[in-house]
Amino acid sequence: MSETHKQTLKNIKRVVLKIGSNILVDSKQGAVNKRFIEALAASIKNIEDKEIVIVTSGAVGAGMLKLGYKEKPSVIPEKQTCASVGQIELMHVYSQAFANENITVGQVLLSAEDFRHRDRYKNLQNMIHLMLSKKIIPIINENDSVATAEIKVGDNDKLSSDVALFLDADLLLLFTDEDGLFDDNPKINPKAKLIPLVSKIDESILSLAGDPNSTGSAVSTGGMYSKLKAIKAVVESGCHAFLANGRRVLPHSVFLDESTVGTFFMASHKRLSSRKRWLTFVSSPKGSLVVDAGGIRALKNTHSSLLPVGILSVVHQFDAGDLVNVLDESGNLVARGITKYDSETLRLLLRKKTYEIHALLGDKAPEEVIHKNDLVLLA
Repeated sequence: MSETHKQTLKNIKRVVLKIGSNILVDSKQGAVNKRFIEALAASIKNIEDKEIVIVTSGAVGAGMLKLGYKEKPSVIPEKQTCASVGQIELMHVYSQAFANENITVGQVLLSAEDFRHRDRYKNLQNMIHLMLSKKIIPIINENDSVATAEIKVGDNDKLSSDVALFLDADLLLLFTDEDGLFDDNPKINPKAKLIPLVSKIDESILSLAGDPNSTGSAVSTGGMYSKLKAIKAVVESGCHAFLANGRRVLPHSVFLDESTVGTFFMASHKRLSSRKRWLTFVSSPKGSLVVDAGGIRALKNTHSSLLPVGILSVVHQFDAGDLVNVLDESGNLVARGITKYDSETLRLLLRKKTYEIHALLGDKAPEEVIHKNDLVLLA
């Protein structure tokens, strides 16, 4: 461990810890891995100077075992039923294990809608900040018992990065069943070497994850690629990340044991504001606007607001106040922002100038579709 690495860890205050299903669910025993969660609670007791937020997987996996499923069901009602049963099992073990260490925990179930709407997003921030101030450890999971494709955050790797970003965490700690990031697939190549430190995640690093469509095991969702995408989002926003094997590493050892095995990802020196993080990474856009070449140039060169005159088409349905993507004519993502118009109204305003908009909707109608203060460039 380098001196820079050691000093960085000393300065970390707020940690988001994501734990994979393969660690939390013991498929051989057919139950939640109680021994691991007890060890986790004892470990966290040793780093009480840190603020810890846990993003837990395992609800669907625990429910599968309880209900006799051998593989994760693909039918949504069956998956939701597994999550409903498994969530109770999982939280019961968490609650007991942490109570034994005199630590209070609280359950937080989320959906994409909690991140999509700025007011709900801020309310959620305030609530979790209050929990942390009272020394309560939030245990966060996606609300899989009611989640559908339209309101899902995604896998829990994505959820953990979203949580790290909206809580302005200093470190995202990902516990998986791998020792870290290797220069080749260690399951195939026994000579593959662990990469202890990554200063920047570029295409060469992403390529080490293998198949982007890889989906883990019978009880887990994300593969290595999804983990690197999650890590990339947080490090580009100014948050460090550490990827380690949760069967061999516990939270306290990351901070107190210099020989701890894993891959440390250095954060970018540029720390994004809360609003920029939300616009760029966290919230899920409801639709898209396709903009002509002139409009794209104006956005890139002068960081201007987006006007109806440059918009060629509207994709999907959305309301005023929703987050939307801005695409060029080739479909490339250029920017993201909060629209002042709903999709139905906006389709009436395509290619129209300001005086034409006012003639249709009145003088108080907004001149811009996305104000420059509500827009962030992504390309």
